[in-house]
Formats: sequence, C-alpha cells, structure tokens
Amino acid sequence: MSKAQYSERFTLSFTLDQVRRLDELARVRSREGQTTNRTELVRDAVNFYLMHQEDLPGSRKAIARSVEGKIAQVDSKVDHLTEILEDFIERVTKRRGS
Repeated sequence: MSKAQYSERFTLSFTLDQVRRLDELARVRSREGQTTNRTELVRDAVNFYLMHQEDLPGSRKAIARSVEGKIAQVDSKVDHLTEILEDFIERVTKRRGS
C-alpha cells in the first residue's frame, strides 16, 4: 500500500473482540511478509467499503453500472445498424436479381 499524505484525523472506538481480530489479521499478514498495523487495516477496510457503495460516485459499482449502460447503448446502436445493413443488402440483391 502506498503511503498517502493523511491530513485528517478520525477517532474510532472498537470492541475488545474487534481489536483482537485486527491484531490477528496483522499477525497473519506479517507472517506472509506484509508488515501492517491496525491503522492500515482499518484504512484498507474503509477503502474497500467505500469502493463497493453503489451511490458513491467513482465507486466500482457506480463505474460498472455506467459501463454496463454504455455497453447496452452500443449494443442497441449495433443492432440498429445491422438491420439497416441487412435491409440495404436485401435491396441491392433484389435489384441485381430482377
């Protein structure tokens, strides 16, 4: 994880169980060679949560929904152009056959 310039301070309270789980996760990551601490784990969790919110502009879900909408528009335009092309080919073929 890149070291960002954090300018805002935020205080949170956790249950003893949450702290134990954070510590255990930090130990597991440390064993895997990923040095981390509680603060980094909480930041990762908050970033993960925010990126998966549908109503947050720039989130993965919002971007995916936007891309899906654009793909549907392109599909519709391709279908329309295909119909026009097929109609044109049919008319040209009929003229040659006449």
